[in-house]
Amino acid sequence: MAKAYWMSLRIQIHDADKMKAYAEKAGPAIAAGGGKFLARGGKVKSLEGYDQGRVVIIEFPDFDTALKTYHSPAYEDAHSHILNGAVERDTFIVEGIEDPAPRGETAGPVAYWIGAHMTVHDADKMAAYVAKATPAIQAVGARGLVRGGRVQTMEGFPQTRIALIEHLNWDVAAGYYDSPLYAEARKALDGGCTRDICITEALA
Repeated sequence: MAKAYWMSLRIQIHDADKMKAYAEKAGPAIAAGGGKFLARGGKVKSLEGYDQGRVVIIEFPDFDTALKTYHSPAYEDAHSHILNGAVERDTFIVEGIEDPAPRGETAGPVAYWIGAHMTVHDADKMAAYVAKATPAIQAVGARGLVRGGRVQTMEGFPQTRIALIEHLNWDVAAGYYDSPLYAEARKALDGGCTRDICITEALA
């Protein structure tokens, strides 16, 4: 069964005390639902679109479990602390690839490449981009975790298409955008899609 990823982007914290109260309850509620934090508040670099300051990625055993956890009484209690403008964010749950490639050996924390808030303006250009981006991903030893699976928007901007790629480390992820093969993919896209692209370092 494909894993699922609960993600939060474009996070703006307006009340730090309420955010702290939320975090104290949200962590146990998410863990009780089988959630595992992959990235939370670590180093972030924005490459296209919105300038992300904080990114959260949580892995769940499957899509339905992630949804059930979001709507659980324990998480709803935690979430109540950040309503009414205390925290603004885009939060969504996306289904992963059914059988992702195995992870290679890494010397330290991996890094995640995220593509979100996508609006496809030209399907042909998008297809040409995907055809070139796939070998670019493989060339740097990365693996796709999410590519066009089911998406459920929980808060904020309605998401339609998400990409999540796991890179071997931060330096590889940071260098990927300007690598020759990915530069060819971006050239093929040529305005066919607007999106937010960022990378974030995983928890150790």
